[in-house]
Amino acid sequence: MDRKRLLLTAIIILSGAGYLLAMAEQSMTMRWILKPGTILLIIGLALTLRNTAKAYRNLVIVGLLLSAAGDCFLLLEGSKWFVLGLSSFLLAHLTYIAAFATRWRGLSLYRLLTLIPIALYSAWLLSELHKGIYTGGNTGLWLPVLVYVIVISAMILSAVISGSGVAMAGAVVFFVSDSLLAWNMFVSPIDGAGYAVMVTYYAAQFMIAKSIENHKYSTGAQGLAIL
Repeated sequence: MDRKRLLLTAIIILSGAGYLLAMAEQSMTMRWILKPGTILLIIGLALTLRNTAKAYRNLVIVGLLLSAAGDCFLLLEGSKWFVLGLSSFLLAHLTYIAAFATRWRGLSLYRLLTLIPIALYSAWLLSELHKGIYTGGNTGLWLPVLVYVIVISAMILSAVISGSGVAMAGAVVFFVSDSLLAWNMFVSPIDGAGYAVMVTYYAAQFMIAKSIENHKYSTGAQGLAIL
């Protein structure tokens, strides 16, 4: 990593830490600046990573921009803003799926086996969220949440098939972040959930952005090869 990227990475970490401090201090002004601002800094880092196919880099940047919009919506109170935030992140995940698809290396037996834990965890999470949402009387949110969990599960699978360990790690950590958020909102409160959500969220976005760099597979032309 060159000096410029190292400095930018340090600034990203400081910005993310600043957002956690703004949460603790309940400073809405700083939260509005730092929550989407940290993602914009990650976009800046992504723009410096040029050793890759442009399509992949551009799709990842669009996903990050949609995430920044979702961050802003989720700073507002009310179910309407929650649904808009959810929709923004849904589009971000679809964009990440499109990015990972440009690097698909085929379906090996190993990659097919990753479907099992993803499917089991998603089914269990949806079952718990369904009970929590209906118990809390938020029935109108069930369908958006259902679609969201399905899409983020598909995003993890597409990252696995892309063959990028960094992308896969980012996708999994993103699911962890969203799981904590959803569980805290709809099932039962978790101590320190807000901080854990943001730490995992920024880590996930950083890893997805870093997956742009130095990847040998930039197209899906190798097709589907079930081994």
